[in-house]
Amino acid sequence: MTFIEPAHSSFTDGDPFDLGTHANDFHVRRENSLATETFTVRVPGGGEVPCHVHDDMEQTFVFISGIGEAILARGDDQRRYRCRPGDVLFVPTGWSHGVAAASPEGCVYVTVDSFVPHSHRVGQDADEHARIAAAGFREREKQATSVLSHLDDAALLRAAEASFRPSGDGRLWCDPGPLRAVSDRDPGTYRIRTIGPFEYAASTTPTSPLMDTALADRIHATVAGRLPVFVEGSQSPLSIKPPHPGSDLDILLAVENPRDLTVARHVVGDILTLTPDVPLRVSPGVVYTGWLRLPFLYSAVNLAPDHPDRRWFTATTDTRRAEILHRQRTAMQALTTPGTPERLLREGLRLAGEGHDVLEWRLVPRWKGLL
Repeated sequence: MTFIEPAHSSFTDGDPFDLGTHANDFHVRRENSLATETFTVRVPGGGEVPCHVHDDMEQTFVFISGIGEAILARGDDQRRYRCRPGDVLFVPTGWSHGVAAASPEGCVYVTVDSFVPHSHRVGQDADEHARIAAAGFREREKQATSVLSHLDDAALLRAAEASFRPSGDGRLWCDPGPLRAVSDRDPGTYRIRTIGPFEYAASTTPTSPLMDTALADRIHATVAGRLPVFVEGSQSPLSIKPPHPGSDLDILLAVENPRDLTVARHVVGDILTLTPDVPLRVSPGVVYTGWLRLPFLYSAVNLAPDHPDRRWFTATTDTRRAEILHRQRTAMQALTTPGTPERLLREGLRLAGEGHDVLEWRLVPRWKGLL
């Protein structure tokens, strides 16, 4: 009898194989087991694992993060499944199947292959099988249409509401943490709130934004060129979430050095003097300029009258959606550039004068300003 060695690993620590359309990170290779193979599948935002079929195995998918749109077909029988973090999908032998990542942050799931006894396996080992599969995927990719071209508002928002955690090799992984409301609900119908140790989704009714170019000019005049000033959140013309009756007017001051931070303390007080004349709660915040590249600040719009961002106040809905998607895709590229997220963390810590040794970190959508 052949005895196989046990194995233990995190889903983020597999041995990666890039198939072009997606990546498989192997944990248990077929050549090191009697009947199974296990790997993490990473599908980039808007990408997909093209439809294919296995006759030598059945598969089980356990979804870890993001939203996967799975299509299974056998003959005339076609089935679609919307797979959220925590969902399990079983794919029998002979069923064509593919998974698309239906949001900018991508989709991650763990696959367990169970080989059918006495069947002919495709490929002598995991790498050979992956090379054979990749060649077929490249042909199918030429015919593929990006899933990102028809995302709904909930999908566009998911990257801004996601948390991200680095693994040992520097890659950044989307945490499976968001509430289900973030996965599916119309962004205008809920808000994520916290009370004490609890985070919860609350129902809301959308209203029209009060932020316009006249108010933008007043805010910019108050700041008087001392720092770059932005509107962010639901009052921004680039927000996927419309405002609701309790919305704040979120104003951001962007700083790059300790001198800017000192100036920001005075500017925040001046911004608050606008409160009596604005029918919204004014909430000024201070952020490091580099953080504006991250997904959860996608809606930040510069309020300078001569800045190109001014056009978003009068742009069409389709044009604004295209800009939101562009910003989210650019932000995800920044997150997946080795070293960039940690550099942004350390630059922010230096700016704030924080000398802590960082033991562990992650990116979360409920951010805290520098002041």
